[in-house]
Amino acid sequence: MAAGDPTFWTVLVVGIEPEVHAVTETMLDRATYAGQPVRLLHARSVLDAEAALRSGDDIAVILLDVEMETQDTGLRLVRTIRETLGIEDTRIVLRTGQPGDAPDADTVLRYDINDYRARTELTDVRLFSVIVAALRAYDRLRTIATQRDALGQMNQTLELRIAERTQELQDSETRLRSILETSVLPIFITAASGGQVLYANKSAHRLLGLVETRCDDDIWHRPADRRDLLNTVGQSGSVHDVEAQMIAVDGHRFWALIAAVAMTFDGQPAVLISLNDISSRKAMEEELKRLAATDALTGIGNRRQLMELGDRELRRARRYGGPLSVLILDIDHFKHINDTHGHALGDEALKTMVTCCLQQLREIDIMCRLGGEEFVVLMPETPVSAARTGAERLREKVAALKIPLTGDETLSFTISIGLTEPHQSDDTLGDVLMRADEALYAAKREGRNRVVVR
Repeated sequence: MAAGDPTFWTVLVVGIEPEVHAVTETMLDRATYAGQPVRLLHARSVLDAEAALRSGDDIAVILLDVEMETQDTGLRLVRTIRETLGIEDTRIVLRTGQPGDAPDADTVLRYDINDYRARTELTDVRLFSVIVAALRAYDRLRTIATQRDALGQMNQTLELRIAERTQELQDSETRLRSILETSVLPIFITAASGGQVLYANKSAHRLLGLVETRCDDDIWHRPADRRDLLNTVGQSGSVHDVEAQMIAVDGHRFWALIAAVAMTFDGQPAVLISLNDISSRKAMEEELKRLAATDALTGIGNRRQLMELGDRELRRARRYGGPLSVLILDIDHFKHINDTHGHALGDEALKTMVTCCLQQLREIDIMCRLGGEEFVVLMPETPVSAARTGAERLREKVAALKIPLTGDETLSFTISIGLTEPHQSDDTLGDVLMRADEALYAAKREGRNRVVVR
Protein backbone atom coordinates (compact mmCIF):
# COMPACT_ATOMS: atom_id res chain seq x y z
CA MET A 1 0.00 0.00 0.00
CA ALA A 2 1.03 3.59 -0.55
CA ALA A 3 0.21 4.56 3.05
CA GLY A 4 -1.17 3.04 6.27
CA ASP A 5 -0.89 -0.67 7.11
CA PRO A 6 1.48 -2.32 4.59
CA THR A 7 -0.06 -5.80 4.87
CA PHE A 8 -3.70 -5.46 3.80
CA TRP A 9 -6.46 -3.20 2.47
CA THR A 10 -9.27 -2.51 4.96
CA VAL A 11 -12.87 -2.41 3.67
CA LEU A 12 -15.58 -1.33 6.15
CA VAL A 13 -18.93 -3.03 5.45
CA VAL A 14 -21.84 -1.04 6.91
CA GLY A 15 -25.35 -2.48 6.94
CA ILE A 16 -28.11 -3.43 9.33
CA GLU A 17 -28.98 -6.78 7.72
CA PRO A 18 -26.86 -9.78 8.84
CA GLU A 19 -27.12 -11.48 5.45
CA VAL A 20 -25.51 -8.44 3.78
CA HIS A 21 -22.38 -8.98 5.86
CA ALA A 22 -22.40 -12.74 5.33
CA VAL A 23 -22.81 -12.46 1.56
CA THR A 24 -20.11 -9.77 1.31
CA GLU A 25 -17.72 -11.91 3.37
CA THR A 26 -18.33 -14.82 0.97
CA MET A 27 -17.96 -12.71 -2.20
CA LEU A 28 -14.70 -11.09 -1.10
CA ASP A 29 -13.16 -14.14 0.53
CA ARG A 30 -9.44 -14.20 -0.33
CA ALA A 31 -9.77 -11.08 -2.50
CA THR A 32 -6.49 -9.25 -3.17
CA TYR A 33 -5.38 -6.07 -4.93
CA ALA A 34 -1.82 -5.08 -5.88
CA GLY A 35 -0.55 -8.17 -4.08
CA GLN A 36 -2.22 -7.29 -0.75
CA PRO A 37 -5.28 -9.07 0.73
CA VAL A 38 -8.55 -7.35 1.50
CA ARG A 39 -9.61 -7.32 5.17
CA LEU A 40 -13.26 -6.71 6.06
CA LEU A 41 -14.49 -4.76 9.09
CA HIS A 42 -18.20 -4.94 9.89
CA ALA A 43 -20.47 -2.25 11.33
CA ARG A 44 -24.14 -3.03 11.88
CA SER A 45 -25.24 0.47 12.84
CA VAL A 46 -24.26 4.09 12.28
CA LEU A 47 -22.73 4.22 15.76
CA ASP A 48 -20.62 1.13 15.03
CA ALA A 49 -19.48 2.68 11.74
CA GLU A 50 -18.52 6.01 13.37
CA ALA A 51 -16.60 4.16 16.09
CA ALA A 52 -14.65 2.22 13.46
CA LEU A 53 -13.85 5.40 11.55
CA ARG A 54 -12.68 7.18 14.72
CA SER A 55 -10.50 4.23 15.77
CA GLY A 56 -7.57 5.29 13.60
CA ASP A 57 -7.67 2.23 11.34
CA ASP A 58 -6.56 2.97 7.78
CA ILE A 59 -9.90 2.30 6.06
CA ALA A 60 -9.54 2.36 2.28
CA VAL A 61 -13.15 1.70 1.17
CA ILE A 62 -16.56 1.90 2.84
CA LEU A 63 -19.23 -0.43 1.38
CA LEU A 64 -22.36 1.27 2.73
CA ASP A 65 -26.04 0.26 2.62
CA VAL A 66 -28.14 3.38 2.05
CA GLU A 67 -31.14 2.00 3.97
CA MET A 68 -30.38 1.09 7.58
CA GLU A 69 -32.19 2.45 10.64
CA THR A 70 -34.11 4.83 8.34
CA GLN A 71 -34.32 5.35 4.58
CA ASP A 72 -31.67 8.06 4.52
CA THR A 73 -29.44 6.85 7.37
CA GLY A 74 -26.74 5.83 4.93
CA LEU A 75 -26.62 9.21 3.21
CA ARG A 76 -26.50 10.99 6.59
CA LEU A 77 -23.54 8.81 7.51
CA VAL A 78 -21.85 9.88 4.25
CA ARG A 79 -22.30 13.51 5.26
CA THR A 80 -20.81 12.77 8.70
CA ILE A 81 -17.80 11.04 7.11
CA ARG A 82 -17.01 13.88 4.71
CA GLU A 83 -18.05 16.96 6.73
CA THR A 84 -17.84 16.08 10.45
CA LEU A 85 -15.01 13.54 10.49
CA GLY A 86 -13.21 15.25 7.58
CA ILE A 87 -12.28 11.93 5.94
CA GLU A 88 -11.60 12.78 2.29
CA ASP A 89 -9.43 9.99 0.84
CA THR A 90 -11.50 6.96 1.88
CA ARG A 91 -13.67 5.83 -1.05
CA ILE A 92 -17.39 5.30 -0.51
CA VAL A 93 -19.46 2.75 -2.45
CA LEU A 94 -23.23 2.84 -1.81
CA ARG A 95 -25.45 -0.22 -2.03
CA THR A 96 -29.11 0.49 -2.68
CA GLY A 97 -32.15 -1.75 -2.55
CA GLN A 98 -33.11 -1.27 -6.20
CA PRO A 99 -31.58 0.59 -9.19
CA GLY A 100 -34.23 3.28 -8.85
CA ASP A 101 -33.16 3.98 -5.25
CA ALA A 102 -29.83 5.51 -6.29
CA PRO A 103 -28.92 8.91 -4.75
CA ASP A 104 -29.28 11.99 -6.89
CA ALA A 105 -26.32 13.11 -8.98
CA ASP A 106 -25.77 16.27 -6.92
CA THR A 107 -25.32 14.17 -3.74
CA VAL A 108 -22.91 11.82 -5.51
CA LEU A 109 -20.79 14.74 -6.70
CA ARG A 110 -20.93 16.80 -3.50
CA TYR A 111 -19.83 13.99 -1.19
CA ASP A 112 -17.39 12.35 -3.64
CA ILE A 113 -19.21 9.02 -3.68
CA ASN A 114 -17.03 6.61 -5.65
CA ASP A 115 -19.82 4.37 -6.95
CA TYR A 116 -23.35 3.18 -6.19
CA ARG A 117 -24.96 -0.10 -7.15
CA ALA A 118 -28.18 -1.98 -6.44
CA ARG A 119 -27.60 -5.10 -4.37
CA THR A 120 -29.02 -7.20 -7.18
CA GLU A 121 -26.27 -5.90 -9.52
CA LEU A 122 -23.40 -6.88 -7.25
CA THR A 123 -22.45 -10.37 -8.36
CA ASP A 124 -19.10 -11.78 -7.20
CA VAL A 125 -17.30 -10.39 -10.26
CA ARG A 126 -19.11 -7.04 -10.22
CA LEU A 127 -18.51 -6.45 -6.49
CA PHE A 128 -14.82 -7.30 -6.90
CA SER A 129 -14.59 -4.90 -9.86
CA VAL A 130 -16.22 -2.09 -7.88
CA ILE A 131 -13.94 -2.69 -4.86
CA VAL A 132 -10.81 -2.77 -7.08
CA ALA A 133 -11.78 0.53 -8.73
CA ALA A 134 -12.29 2.13 -5.31
CA LEU A 135 -8.98 0.75 -3.98
CA ARG A 136 -7.15 2.04 -7.06
CA ALA A 137 -8.60 5.54 -6.52
CA TYR A 138 -7.77 5.43 -2.78
CA ASP A 139 -4.19 4.30 -3.46
CA ARG A 140 -3.68 7.14 -5.95
CA LEU A 141 -5.04 9.77 -3.54
CA ARG A 142 -2.82 8.57 -0.69
CA THR A 143 0.23 8.55 -2.96
CA ILE A 144 -0.45 12.17 -3.93
CA ALA A 145 -0.88 13.11 -0.26
CA THR A 146 2.44 11.47 0.62
CA GLN A 147 4.21 13.33 -2.15
CA ARG A 148 2.70 16.62 -1.00
CA ASP A 149 3.97 15.96 2.53
CA ALA A 150 7.42 15.35 1.07
CA LEU A 151 7.24 18.68 -0.78
CA GLY A 152 6.25 20.42 2.45
CA GLN A 153 9.23 18.89 4.21
CA MET A 154 11.48 20.13 1.40
CA ASN A 155 10.15 23.65 1.93
CA GLN A 156 10.73 23.46 5.69
CA THR A 157 14.26 22.19 5.17
CA LEU A 158 15.03 25.02 2.74
CA GLU A 159 13.59 27.61 5.12
CA LEU A 160 15.75 26.26 7.93
CA ARG A 161 18.89 26.39 5.79
CA ILE A 162 18.20 29.99 4.77
CA ALA A 163 17.43 31.01 8.38
CA GLU A 164 20.68 29.46 9.61
CA ARG A 165 22.67 31.21 6.90
CA THR A 166 21.06 34.56 7.60
CA GLN A 167 21.84 34.31 11.32
CA GLU A 168 25.50 33.68 10.59
CA LEU A 169 25.70 36.62 8.19
CA GLN A 170 24.99 39.13 10.94
CA ASP A 171 28.43 38.73 12.58
CA SER A 172 30.47 40.89 10.22
CA GLU A 173 30.80 41.81 6.57
CA THR A 174 34.17 40.09 6.39
CA ARG A 175 32.78 36.85 7.79
CA LEU A 176 29.72 37.39 5.61
CA ARG A 177 31.73 37.26 2.40
CA SER A 178 33.58 34.08 3.38
CA ILE A 179 30.37 32.30 4.35
CA LEU A 180 28.46 33.36 1.24
CA GLU A 181 31.24 32.21 -1.03
CA THR A 182 30.91 28.68 0.36
CA SER A 183 27.15 28.52 -0.22
CA VAL A 184 25.85 26.36 -3.07
CA LEU A 185 22.78 28.63 -3.20
CA PRO A 186 22.95 31.78 -5.35
CA ILE A 187 23.14 34.73 -2.93
CA PHE A 188 23.66 38.38 -3.72
CA ILE A 189 23.38 41.76 -2.02
CA THR A 190 21.70 44.62 -3.82
CA ALA A 191 21.34 48.27 -2.91
CA ALA A 192 17.92 49.01 -1.39
CA SER A 193 17.51 51.82 -3.92
CA GLY A 194 18.78 51.73 -7.49
CA GLY A 195 19.25 47.95 -7.69
CA GLN A 196 23.06 48.04 -7.98
CA VAL A 197 24.66 44.70 -7.10
CA LEU A 198 27.01 45.22 -4.13
CA TYR A 199 28.06 41.60 -3.82
CA ALA A 200 27.35 38.29 -5.59
CA ASN A 201 28.72 34.90 -4.58
CA LYS A 202 30.12 32.44 -7.09
CA SER A 203 26.83 30.56 -7.44
CA ALA A 204 24.97 33.79 -8.24
CA HIS A 205 27.62 34.71 -10.78
CA ARG A 206 27.50 31.30 -12.49
CA LEU A 207 23.71 31.05 -12.61
CA LEU A 208 22.65 34.67 -13.06
CA GLY A 209 25.79 36.39 -14.38
CA LEU A 210 25.73 38.86 -11.52
CA VAL A 211 28.82 40.98 -10.80
CA GLU A 212 29.38 44.02 -8.61
CA THR A 213 28.23 47.38 -10.10
CA ARG A 214 25.76 45.64 -12.40
CA CYS A 215 22.03 46.28 -11.89
CA ASP A 216 19.98 43.21 -10.94
CA ASP A 217 16.71 44.18 -12.63
CA ASP A 218 17.24 42.05 -15.78
CA ILE A 219 17.36 38.74 -13.87
CA TRP A 220 13.64 38.98 -13.03
CA HIS A 221 11.13 37.66 -15.56
CA ARG A 222 8.49 39.97 -14.11
CA PRO A 223 9.94 43.32 -12.88
CA ALA A 224 6.89 43.60 -10.61
CA ASP A 225 8.14 40.60 -8.60
CA ARG A 226 11.33 42.51 -7.73
CA ARG A 227 9.41 45.64 -6.76
CA ASP A 228 7.02 43.65 -4.56
CA LEU A 229 9.91 41.81 -2.89
CA LEU A 230 11.82 45.02 -2.03
CA ASN A 231 8.64 46.75 -0.82
CA THR A 232 7.86 43.87 1.53
CA VAL A 233 11.43 43.79 2.87
CA GLY A 234 11.26 47.54 3.41
CA GLN A 235 8.07 47.17 5.46
CA SER A 236 8.75 43.99 7.47
CA GLY A 237 12.53 43.57 7.30
CA SER A 238 12.49 40.16 5.63
CA VAL A 239 10.52 37.78 3.41
CA HIS A 240 10.53 34.01 3.07
CA ASP A 241 9.16 31.49 0.58
CA VAL A 242 8.50 33.91 -2.26
CA GLU A 243 8.22 32.15 -5.63
CA ALA A 244 9.19 33.97 -8.82
CA GLN A 245 10.52 33.20 -12.28
CA MET A 246 14.12 34.25 -12.85
CA ILE A 247 16.27 34.55 -16.00
CA ALA A 248 19.58 32.68 -16.03
CA VAL A 249 22.73 33.98 -17.69
CA ASP A 250 22.11 31.69 -20.69
CA GLY A 251 18.61 33.12 -21.13
CA HIS A 252 16.49 30.23 -19.86
CA ARG A 253 13.77 30.87 -17.26
CA PHE A 254 13.46 28.91 -14.03
CA TRP A 255 11.35 28.99 -10.89
CA ALA A 256 13.09 30.12 -7.71
CA LEU A 257 12.14 30.05 -4.04
CA ILE A 258 13.43 33.34 -2.61
CA ALA A 259 14.25 34.65 0.83
CA ALA A 260 15.45 38.19 1.51
CA VAL A 261 16.48 40.24 4.53
CA ALA A 262 17.23 43.95 5.03
CA MET A 263 20.78 44.77 6.12
CA THR A 264 23.52 47.39 5.96
CA PHE A 265 26.42 46.70 3.60
CA ASP A 266 29.39 49.00 3.08
CA GLY A 267 27.53 51.60 5.11
CA GLN A 268 24.39 51.75 2.94
CA PRO A 269 20.93 50.19 3.15
CA ALA A 270 20.89 46.90 1.23
CA VAL A 271 18.95 43.68 0.77
CA LEU A 272 20.47 40.21 0.90
CA ILE A 273 18.67 37.85 -1.47
CA SER A 274 19.02 34.07 -1.49
CA LEU A 275 17.30 31.81 -3.99
CA ASN A 276 16.96 28.13 -4.76
CA ASP A 277 16.01 26.63 -8.12
CA ILE A 278 12.70 24.80 -7.56
CA SER A 279 11.85 24.13 -11.20
CA SER A 280 11.75 20.37 -10.59
CA ARG A 281 9.48 20.83 -7.59
CA LYS A 282 7.14 23.07 -9.59
CA ALA A 283 7.05 20.44 -12.33
CA MET A 284 6.18 17.83 -9.71
CA GLU A 285 3.39 20.02 -8.36
CA GLU A 286 1.97 20.47 -11.85
CA GLU A 287 2.14 16.72 -12.39
CA LEU A 288 0.33 16.12 -9.10
CA LYS A 289 -2.37 18.56 -10.15
CA ARG A 290 -2.65 16.78 -13.49
CA LEU A 291 -2.90 13.37 -11.82
CA ALA A 292 -5.53 14.61 -9.40
CA ALA A 293 -7.67 15.83 -12.32
CA THR A 294 -7.03 12.95 -14.77
CA ASP A 295 -8.73 9.60 -15.18
CA ALA A 296 -5.93 7.03 -14.98
CA LEU A 297 -7.44 4.63 -17.52
CA THR A 298 -8.45 6.92 -20.37
CA GLY A 299 -6.22 9.96 -19.80
CA ILE A 300 -9.11 12.43 -19.98
CA GLY A 301 -10.42 14.56 -17.11
CA ASN A 302 -12.01 12.85 -14.12
CA ARG A 303 -15.12 13.84 -12.19
CA ARG A 304 -13.25 16.48 -10.18
CA GLN A 305 -12.07 18.23 -13.34
CA LEU A 306 -15.53 17.86 -14.87
CA MET A 307 -17.08 19.80 -12.00
CA GLU A 308 -14.44 22.56 -12.20
CA LEU A 309 -14.61 22.98 -15.97
CA GLY A 310 -18.37 22.42 -16.08
CA ASP A 311 -19.04 25.15 -13.52
CA ARG A 312 -16.75 27.47 -15.48
CA GLU A 313 -18.56 26.84 -18.78
CA LEU A 314 -21.97 27.16 -17.13
CA ARG A 315 -21.03 30.55 -15.65
CA ARG A 316 -19.62 31.68 -18.99
CA ALA A 317 -22.77 30.67 -20.87
CA ARG A 318 -24.98 32.50 -18.39
CA ARG A 319 -22.80 35.60 -18.36
CA TYR A 320 -22.56 36.02 -22.13
CA GLY A 321 -25.81 34.33 -23.13
CA GLY A 322 -24.09 31.78 -25.35
CA PRO A 323 -25.36 28.23 -25.90
CA LEU A 324 -23.91 25.23 -24.06
CA SER A 325 -24.77 21.59 -24.74
CA VAL A 326 -24.10 18.74 -22.33
CA LEU A 327 -23.93 15.06 -23.31
CA ILE A 328 -23.79 11.98 -21.08
CA LEU A 329 -22.91 8.75 -22.87
CA ASP A 330 -21.99 5.20 -21.99
CA ILE A 331 -21.34 1.87 -23.70
CA ASP A 332 -24.41 -0.30 -24.19
CA HIS A 333 -24.32 -3.67 -22.41
CA PHE A 334 -20.92 -2.87 -20.94
CA LYS A 335 -21.43 -5.37 -18.11
CA HIS A 336 -21.89 -8.10 -20.73
CA ILE A 337 -18.55 -7.15 -22.32
CA ASN A 338 -16.80 -7.41 -18.96
CA ASP A 339 -18.51 -10.66 -18.02
CA THR A 340 -17.90 -12.27 -21.41
CA HIS A 341 -14.44 -11.05 -22.35
CA GLY A 342 -12.94 -9.91 -19.06
CA HIS A 343 -12.20 -6.53 -17.50
CA ALA A 344 -9.02 -6.03 -19.52
CA LEU A 345 -11.03 -5.99 -22.74
CA GLY A 346 -13.66 -3.84 -21.04
CA ASP A 347 -10.94 -1.30 -20.23
CA GLU A 348 -9.74 -1.49 -23.84
CA ALA A 349 -13.28 -0.80 -25.05
CA LEU A 350 -13.49 2.30 -22.85
CA LYS A 351 -10.12 3.61 -24.08
CA THR A 352 -10.97 2.90 -27.72
CA MET A 353 -14.33 4.64 -27.39
CA VAL A 354 -12.74 7.72 -25.77
CA THR A 355 -10.07 7.94 -28.49
CA CYS A 356 -12.75 7.73 -31.18
CA CYS A 357 -14.83 10.48 -29.53
CA LEU A 358 -11.86 12.80 -29.09
CA GLN A 359 -11.08 12.48 -32.80
CA GLN A 360 -14.59 13.72 -33.63
CA LEU A 361 -14.84 16.51 -31.06
CA ARG A 362 -13.55 20.06 -31.45
CA GLU A 363 -10.65 21.53 -29.50
CA ILE A 364 -13.04 23.59 -27.37
CA ASP A 365 -15.14 20.56 -26.44
CA ILE A 366 -14.41 18.92 -23.08
CA MET A 367 -14.73 15.19 -22.42
CA CYS A 368 -14.45 13.79 -18.88
CA ARG A 369 -15.15 10.49 -17.20
CA LEU A 370 -18.03 10.81 -14.74
CA GLY A 371 -17.55 7.32 -13.32
CA GLY A 372 -17.72 3.69 -14.39
CA GLU A 373 -18.66 3.59 -18.05
CA GLU A 374 -20.37 7.02 -18.02
CA PHE A 375 -18.72 9.97 -19.76
CA VAL A 376 -19.70 13.64 -20.10
CA VAL A 377 -19.02 15.92 -23.07
CA LEU A 378 -19.35 19.70 -22.69
CA MET A 379 -19.88 21.52 -25.98
CA PRO A 380 -19.48 25.32 -25.48
CA GLU A 381 -21.02 27.73 -27.98
CA THR A 382 -23.13 24.88 -29.38
CA PRO A 383 -26.95 24.86 -29.50
CA VAL A 384 -28.74 21.55 -28.95
CA SER A 385 -29.61 21.20 -32.66
CA ALA A 386 -25.94 21.27 -33.68
CA ALA A 387 -24.93 19.16 -30.67
CA ARG A 388 -27.42 16.47 -31.70
CA THR A 389 -25.77 16.27 -35.11
CA GLY A 390 -22.41 15.90 -33.40
CA ALA A 391 -23.80 13.30 -30.99
CA GLU A 392 -25.20 11.24 -33.87
CA ARG A 393 -21.78 11.38 -35.52
CA LEU A 394 -20.15 10.09 -32.33
CA ARG A 395 -22.70 7.30 -32.10
CA GLU A 396 -22.11 6.21 -35.72
CA LYS A 397 -18.30 6.36 -35.44
CA VAL A 398 -18.29 4.27 -32.24
CA ALA A 399 -20.66 1.72 -33.76
CA ALA A 400 -18.18 1.24 -36.61
CA LEU A 401 -15.28 0.40 -34.25
CA LYS A 402 -13.90 -3.12 -34.18
CA ILE A 403 -11.60 -4.36 -31.42
CA PRO A 404 -9.61 -7.48 -32.38
CA LEU A 405 -10.24 -10.65 -30.38
CA THR A 406 -8.69 -14.06 -30.88
CA GLY A 407 -8.36 -15.32 -34.44
CA ASP A 408 -10.47 -13.36 -36.89
CA GLU A 409 -13.07 -12.36 -34.32
CA THR A 410 -13.68 -8.73 -33.41
CA LEU A 411 -15.72 -6.91 -30.79
CA SER A 412 -18.14 -4.15 -31.76
CA PHE A 413 -20.35 -2.15 -29.44
CA THR A 414 -22.66 0.85 -29.43
CA ILE A 415 -23.25 3.82 -27.17
CA SER A 416 -26.36 5.59 -25.92
CA ILE A 417 -26.32 9.36 -25.46
CA GLY A 418 -28.40 11.75 -23.36
CA LEU A 419 -28.30 15.40 -24.50
CA THR A 420 -29.51 18.57 -22.80
CA GLU A 421 -28.71 22.25 -22.30
CA PRO A 422 -28.87 24.50 -19.20
CA HIS A 423 -32.35 25.71 -18.25
CA GLN A 424 -33.19 28.93 -16.48
CA SER A 425 -34.34 26.94 -13.45
CA ASP A 426 -31.02 25.07 -13.06
CA ASP A 427 -29.17 26.08 -9.91
CA THR A 428 -26.01 24.04 -10.42
CA LEU A 429 -24.20 21.91 -12.96
CA GLY A 430 -25.61 18.92 -11.08
CA ASP A 431 -29.12 19.90 -12.26
CA VAL A 432 -27.96 19.88 -15.88
CA LEU A 433 -26.16 16.54 -15.48
CA MET A 434 -29.21 15.00 -13.82
CA ARG A 435 -31.39 15.93 -16.81
CA ALA A 436 -28.79 14.60 -19.26
CA ASP A 437 -28.66 11.40 -17.22
CA GLU A 438 -32.45 11.08 -17.48
CA ALA A 439 -32.14 11.44 -21.25
CA LEU A 440 -29.45 8.74 -21.29
CA TYR A 441 -31.67 6.28 -19.45
CA ALA A 442 -34.53 7.15 -21.80
CA ALA A 443 -32.21 6.19 -24.68
CA LYS A 444 -31.56 2.88 -22.90
CA ARG A 445 -35.26 2.22 -22.45
CA GLU A 446 -36.00 3.03 -26.08
CA GLY A 447 -33.61 0.37 -27.36
CA ARG A 448 -30.07 1.79 -26.93
CA ASN A 449 -27.70 2.98 -29.70
CA ARG A 450 -29.53 6.28 -29.96
CA VAL A 451 -29.51 9.95 -28.91
CA VAL A 452 -32.28 11.33 -26.71
CA VAL A 453 -32.72 15.05 -25.99
CA ARG A 454 -34.30 16.44 -22.84
